[in-house]
Amino acid sequence: MQRAPLRSFPLSFVGACAFACTALAAPACGRQVYLGDIGDAGDAVLWRATFEPGDLSEWIGDGQGGTYVANAPAPPAAARGLAHKGQYAGLSTVMPTVGTPSLDYLFRHQPSPPEAYYSAWFYIPSTFAVKGWLSLTHFRGSSTGDGNNLIPLWDVNLYPRPDGSLVAHLYNYTTTTNVEETVPVPVPLDTWVQFEVLLRKAPDATGHVAVWQNGALVVDDPGVATAPTDWVEWDAGGSSDAVAPSPAVVYIDDAAISLARLGTGN
Repeated sequence: MQRAPLRSFPLSFVGACAFACTALAAPACGRQVYLGDIGDAGDAVLWRATFEPGDLSEWIGDGQGGTYVANAPAPPAAARGLAHKGQYAGLSTVMPTVGTPSLDYLFRHQPSPPEAYYSAWFYIPSTFAVKGWLSLTHFRGSSTGDGNNLIPLWDVNLYPRPDGSLVAHLYNYTTTTNVEETVPVPVPLDTWVQFEVLLRKAPDATGHVAVWQNGALVVDDPGVATAPTDWVEWDAGGSSDAVAPSPAVVYIDDAAISLARLGTGN
């Protein structure tokens, strides 16, 4: 595991995020979020989304999810034709401008147990190039524990290497450091790739974050503070500071939150 300082976001991005957090989290701010008995304890899978209804109802139908969008041409949507399984997948469109990244995520507030695995399949076309970073998975927390005062916590980002390939890094917003792969594993393009993230919530050094790519552990960061409170949101889709050409589309399918690793059988 290697650590390196990463990006410092421009004020314009911070402002955009603050605006998006306020606007999109507002409906949930007045609710008490219970983090106790979520789902069937005998079933590892607590929640799943396949996009097969042809819409975003699996993400937003129960009121525990939604879209997190800033500086993007359109919110995430379900689309037919390119899917990991079935007929439908989600698509996320990013169109960053100079100095302002673009965010186009789907999010889930619940289920959110003390420790869980967050997985999804992504399809990254070779028709665009990542010039800075491309985020696929993002976690936000609430510093007050009630869905207000949202703060970024973790990102799974893809970065270009000199040979043009992409590799995954784990970004810690609290320490503003990047946890890099010891042996970089290129992320395949024009095919479906699964990322599965373990998040053990803890305000102190008892937390744990780990990332699997197509079933192989690529980043492991144990013994770290991961979230200031129990309130955590998982975002999946796309965000970037520079792509060419722009806009660019990333596809997502077969997302799940589970108590045990699902691996590539999901």
